[in-house]
Amino acid sequence: MSMRPHTCLTVAAALLLAGCSTGPKNWVAYYGADAPPEVMQGFDLVVVDPGYRGSITTLKARGAKVLAYLSIGEIAKHHKAFIRAQQAGLLLRENVNWKGAWVVDVRDPRWQQLVVEELATALLRRGFDGLFLDTIDSPLHLGHTEAARFPGMKAATVRLIQALHRRHPDAALMLNGGLPIVGSLKDAVHMLAIESTLSTWDFQKKVPLWRTPAERSAALGRLQQAKMANPSLRIFTLDYWDPADAASVHRIYAEQRARGFVPYVATIALNRVVSEPAQAQSPAASQ
Repeated sequence: MSMRPHTCLTVAAALLLAGCSTGPKNWVAYYGADAPPEVMQGFDLVVVDPGYRGSITTLKARGAKVLAYLSIGEIAKHHKAFIRAQQAGLLLRENVNWKGAWVVDVRDPRWQQLVVEELATALLRRGFDGLFLDTIDSPLHLGHTEAARFPGMKAATVRLIQALHRRHPDAALMLNGGLPIVGSLKDAVHMLAIESTLSTWDFQKKVPLWRTPAERSAALGRLQQAKMANPSLRIFTLDYWDPADAASVHRIYAEQRARGFVPYVATIALNRVVSEPAQAQSPAASQ
C-alpha cells in the first residue's frame, strides 16, 4: 500500500476515525454479559465480550461503534476451542495472574488459521464493527525474556495481525498492548489501548495503586515512541480504580485527556459499566 499523508485514514480505520482530529471521544470495555445497551449509551466506542447477550444492533443504532473482544495470545479454559488447542500442543504456559488462561504458540500456523479464519470470521458475521485484540503482550513477553526457547514470537504476532487485516480489511482492529509491534502494523492498526499508565492493580492485595512518577514517565515515553512509529495511532487508556472514589477517577480522566488520550476507568474485572463522574471533589495530591 502506498504511503499517504496522515490527513485521513483508509479502509478499516475510516470505519471509526473520520479523520486524524476526530474519532471516538470516549470508550468503554465491558466483559460482562447482561448490561442493557442503554447503560452504554453515550459511549462512542464499545468493546464487549463475545458472550455479551445484549443487542449489538441496538448499541450501533445508538451511535456506538462496537468491537468484539478476541484473545490472540492466550486462550482460556472455558473457551470452546481450548481442548482443540490443548490437543494440538499449542499451549505454552499458564498465566500466573489469570488462572485458567494459557499463553499459546502464535508461531504455529494452526493457531493463526484458527484465529483468522474461524474465530474472527464468526465474530464479524455477528455484526461487530471490528475486533479488540487482547493478550498480545503474553507471547511478546515470552519471546523477549526467553528468546532462546521461544524465538520468533514477535514476528509471528505481527504476521497474525497482518493476516487478520488482509482477511478482514473492513474490520477495525484495536490492539490492547503490543507497543513493540505497532510500528510494523501501520497499514493495519490505527487504535491502541494501553492499560495501567497512571494506576495499576496489585493482584496480591487486590487493590489499585498509583504508579510512581518514574513509572508514569516511562509509560509516557513508550507511548510517544509508539506514536512516532505509527503516526496515525489513536491511543485509548484503561486504568483501574474504585468507582466510589470519584475524586481519583476524575483525576485520571483529566490527566489522560491532557495528554491527548481517550481514557476509561473501570474495575479490574471489567464486569460492570462504569460511567465517568459528572462532578468530583478536587483530585487528591499525587501519591
